[in-house]
Amino acid sequence: MNLPRIGLTLGLTVAATALFLRPVGAQTLPNDVKPSCVFSQGQFAAMFVGGAVTPNGAVLPANSLVNPGASGGNCPFFQWADQMYMWLTSPVPAGARGPGPVTRTMFSSSFYSVSPKDSNGIRHFVPNVDQAPFAMGIRTTKPTTMLPLLRARSGHLVQVLPGGPADSASPTVRLRGGGSARVARAVRARSGALRVFDAAGRELQLRPPTLPRARSVALVMRDGKRAPVVAPNDPSTIPVHRFVVGGTAVFIDANGDVVDVEEGQADTNGVLFTQGAAGPPQPSQLVYYLITVNDVYAYSRTMGMNPYFPQNQGDLDRIAAFAGANGLPPLVNPQALAIETKSSWIEASNVPDPQDYVQVQATLPVFDTSNPNQWVLKPGQTRTATMVMVGLHVVGSTQGHGEMVWASFEHFGNAANAAYSYTNLNNAVVTVPQNTSGAWLFAANGSAAQLNLQTAAWQSPMIVGQTPQGNPGGPVTVPFVLRMAPWGTTPGTAQSAVSPNTDTISINNSRIGQLPPGDVRRNYFQLGAIWTNGGTAPSSGTGANQLGSLGLANATLETFVQGTTAANQTNCFGCHVSSSSVTPTAPATTAVSHIYGILAPLPLSSPRPR
Repeated sequence: MNLPRIGLTLGLTVAATALFLRPVGAQTLPNDVKPSCVFSQGQFAAMFVGGAVTPNGAVLPANSLVNPGASGGNCPFFQWADQMYMWLTSPVPAGARGPGPVTRTMFSSSFYSVSPKDSNGIRHFVPNVDQAPFAMGIRTTKPTTMLPLLRARSGHLVQVLPGGPADSASPTVRLRGGGSARVARAVRARSGALRVFDAAGRELQLRPPTLPRARSVALVMRDGKRAPVVAPNDPSTIPVHRFVVGGTAVFIDANGDVVDVEEGQADTNGVLFTQGAAGPPQPSQLVYYLITVNDVYAYSRTMGMNPYFPQNQGDLDRIAAFAGANGLPPLVNPQALAIETKSSWIEASNVPDPQDYVQVQATLPVFDTSNPNQWVLKPGQTRTATMVMVGLHVVGSTQGHGEMVWASFEHFGNAANAAYSYTNLNNAVVTVPQNTSGAWLFAANGSAAQLNLQTAAWQSPMIVGQTPQGNPGGPVTVPFVLRMAPWGTTPGTAQSAVSPNTDTISINNSRIGQLPPGDVRRNYFQLGAIWTNGGTAPSSGTGANQLGSLGLANATLETFVQGTTAANQTNCFGCHVSSSSVTPTAPATTAVSHIYGILAPLPLSSPRPR
């Protein structure tokens, strides 16, 4: 089997010396935030190989054999995430280099790239040893259980089932007063709400669907106290069928009730674009992604270490013994435990300052773009390009946290922020209003009235333009992406509600302020991190066992499922759950990773070269 390989080039920044001097339109960080979560100078220096801070210097991984929750509060988890980000994106010594003349940790020879699914739906570990670039795929809407994932206007997540009833052009729906009727026409009101009519033109009064009730969530503060806050509606997934009535999509659950999906969403895989180099409205850059895992992750999968990710020294000892007995190279940085990364990339030609990004060489699919409404894939044709990283998920197991800690990072120039709050130096809560002005990679110039709506979708073998109603039609264009819950928490007036924001902004200021000018890692910020109370299994939805940044969503990786209002928030555990029926007191299993169960074990008969 010929699998794609990764090749890298080192992208060094020429960052400005002022801490918050960014390109026009780029995000900035408040400089009056309460320093509630910081690295001391000694802590920060100790992260670097050799114990001294150097520009683009190699960084050690966080010691995941220590439980971040042992100290209480959010900060140890945010510190863990920042150090792991620094380590994963730092250059590595020549002896540990993978493809290319210089590489970064997450593409070094101690990591594996994860291939796309083959014809049997199986992924493969790809050794990072060759010079050839990695074959990237387009970024599409995140699926749950491999079905398209959408957002209802209520805030719930829904899954579109394959196929559908025969009367797809005129579905039968349940009415509020009892009985049922056929839908002959469907339209969107000015507010975006769905309205349906029968053949006589009478508007049908629909029976409300039965939806899970909202649940309260307790945030753990730095002092160990638990503060209740109001959670968004439980986003447990709701199975639906899709019907198209007069060009408008209608989604109906198993009870015959209409589930009103947000305007602009579709039941195909949404494709994300950035603004084209020549400016809007024509996009010229698709977003691509790739996945890597470290040797601890790969070896534990190969030895069948189910159902839990490694969390302690005993687990590492068993993995090391297995590797030695089967001819696998020794573990590198085993104290990191199991690490998985998912990253998003665009072509370097699309940004004016590619030196300010982490870079990678990749082979990309080729599309015929002569029809602005349909970009048709050219089978078997590829091209090579230099890519720059715009987003990164850092996921890893730690002592006491088999559910893994889920953290996310973005480049400062990606997208605008919705309103958010934090605590300042005077212990006052400050609310920063939404500001969509400026030039953003993921926002077309002009009106920001329609936010986070899919403008294109993948319908094999092509990308098709999508209307604001979520149906095929019109040209492929750039969406206006707004980060709905910056720092993972929506605005609030109580310090309990803004504590995760304050800690996240504070740790960003601390890291960026201590990195020397010229370090590319200054140009990315942490959005936050999420984990569960005591490492228990995350249940579907923002359950009471979830802690940290409860609205955590990356603008480049969860673009279309982060909602269009601040109230409709989900997070990583909206999709990454152990099972739909697990109780939030059971230990988390490897099922939280979507790739673990469909990864073929490493071929032990022919261990990879070093």
